[in-house]
Amino acid sequence: MAQKVKREAPKVIGAPPYVAVDLHIARAAGVLLCIVTELQGHFRFDDNGARINERIHAVWNALMPVFEIKELYDERYSQLMKDKRIAP
Repeated sequence: MAQKVKREAPKVIGAPPYVAVDLHIARAAGVLLCIVTELQGHFRFDDNGARINERIHAVWNALMPVFEIKELYDERYSQLMKDKRIAP
């Protein structure tokens, strides 16, 4: 474990500060997206004018490059959106 941390630490420490900020913003957006997806799955808000389901899919697709977000999507939200018929 110590060897793994030592190898990864220089990458994080040497990274420009904006990389860390971008990652935190992406993670926060992912948490909000998880909440919105759960709410839509539970309450099934009307999708007529707002295109809520389409927008949820668009944001999931935009955040897929972030590893943690993709992991959340693959483990929970992909199946939840299929089960609750949250389709674009």
